[in-house]
Amino acid sequence: MLSGLPYDFQGTLYIMQIRIKNWTLSLMATLALATLSSCGSSDDGTGSASAGATVVPGTSTEDIVFSGIGSANANSPREVVISWSEAVLRPDLNGSEGMRYRIYRGNTAAETLSDGALIATTDAGVTSYVDTGLPDNTTLYYRVVAIDSDERYSRSQEITSARTPSEFGPGTVNFNSDVLPLFQAVVPGGTTTCLDCHSGGNPSGGLDLSTHSGLLAGIGTLSNPDSFIIPFLGDETWSEFQSRFTDAFIPHLEYIAQPTDLLAMELPLKAWTLEGALQNPDPTPPVFEFANPGNAGLYSGQFIDYDTVRLEIPHASDPESIPVTGSIAGQLDYVVYAGADSSSINWDRPVAIKTLDLSEANLPFVTIEFDYTESNNVVVVVRPMDAAGRSVDIDILNYDPTTADANEKELYRKRMRNMSSNEREITITR
Repeated sequence: MLSGLPYDFQGTLYIMQIRIKNWTLSLMATLALATLSSCGSSDDGTGSASAGATVVPGTSTEDIVFSGIGSANANSPREVVISWSEAVLRPDLNGSEGMRYRIYRGNTAAETLSDGALIATTDAGVTSYVDTGLPDNTTLYYRVVAIDSDERYSRSQEITSARTPSEFGPGTVNFNSDVLPLFQAVVPGGTTTCLDCHSGGNPSGGLDLSTHSGLLAGIGTLSNPDSFIIPFLGDETWSEFQSRFTDAFIPHLEYIAQPTDLLAMELPLKAWTLEGALQNPDPTPPVFEFANPGNAGLYSGQFIDYDTVRLEIPHASDPESIPVTGSIAGQLDYVVYAGADSSSINWDRPVAIKTLDLSEANLPFVTIEFDYTESNNVVVVVRPMDAAGRSVDIDILNYDPTTADANEKELYRKRMRNMSSNEREITITR
């Protein structure tokens, strides 16, 4: 009791002290219970355990040694494969392991840091995950957090990205069904077809039009058109065809007298040429064969001066896009993406596109150079792509999806068709 105060007032103060103490104890108990029961799924908490200390389940901790997500690679237009190295407890601790992993996906890097970005939790010991049902032609960001059997979370902040390729895949023009019939037709009032003179059994007409191989006995170029077909160049091919046709005026007289029938060949021939003049439509994107011994040591890069990066990469493989002559010249494009780190690669804006010419096609590797000044470190990914998309008229180096209208976005998707899935990252330091 407090002396010098009336008895009744002293008793009132005593009761107030008890109530205040009880309220304080109740508040402390509530806070402790909240701490024990919290179990956030994010890895950005502040709880940390020192050696030998008891870690409250459900807290973020530095006692789990985990390097975070290793890679996220598009496996198809609808799938991304994510992988990482196994997490362990610190060596000086005795505790449970049984590491599982939480996978977060977002449309931006920042989104992967939120609880709502959680898409899956693996079983113990699993170190990869296939994310399916994804949109094509889209950039996605991923983060992985390790969890031990006591529900303690690693502090994993590493984020990486993947770009699913466009689902606009194979071409549609088939030689046997769409091109060969053009040479089998008889014009009204005519007596012969193209194949009467231009077939494998009748060499008098010169170029054999009866088979894909015969038509492409030589691959044409603007300077040396062994065939009138110049792959991926529709207008030039049609111009060359007309030139050869009119140069042999007498044999083609009955066709020249029917110009509408001749012009009916233009669109099918151009369409076939723009898809690469293949025998059959190409359904398979090209790939880099990293396991090929001949590619050992390739797929690397360096700064050759402050502003310029030079890459050396292997030739991509795409047998369906290789013409009968075997030359890969002009058959593929190499699209280069770059960013300051794995999560900041701008998959909407390539930094370079490389098309091999005749002289480069016979070299043991492909050299690509591009300017880069944004950071001292750069992460580069090169993805080969079928050249058939060149028939789509859009400047992909200057394409900006934030300002593009619906038509431009559709053109971009078509231009980027039949692109390889993500290839390896190249990390280069200035």
